[in-house]
Amino acid sequence: MTSGLRPGAVYHKCVAGRSAVGSASLARLPIVTAFDIFVQEGCVPDSRRPAIMAALDAACRRFLGAETDPLEARWTVVRKGYGFRGGEPSTTSLVRARIPDGCSPETRAALLRTLGEAWREVTGTGEEEVVVSARDWSWAG
Repeated sequence: MTSGLRPGAVYHKCVAGRSAVGSASLARLPIVTAFDIFVQEGCVPDSRRPAIMAALDAACRRFLGAETDPLEARWTVVRKGYGFRGGEPSTTSLVRARIPDGCSPETRAALLRTLGEAWREVTGTGEEEVVVSARDWSWAG
């Protein structure tokens, strides 16, 4: 698996295809879910990214509501030799979400479980190869 992205660089990508033009929802504040995604060089092919984003989008719509705006994602490729787990080169990806405030613990747990399952299904990686987290937008940490 090779990556066409430059290791260590940050990339921005949005899932397109949703528009609120002409709807009453234009007056509301945007409900944005943003992801910071860190992948180890060579572990997740660029060609899987659209499918990953579609799977993440479907999970967010299911648990956060159909009114959710398009996802935003920043991808960071960690160069070979710069990521380690247990003293060995890492193959683990990190998927960090920022979600709208007010998500119940039960909904958050179900969302996290579904995001992890979606990642593994699309990438073909194992359970130990992805760490998923979701924090509220208002959390300052």
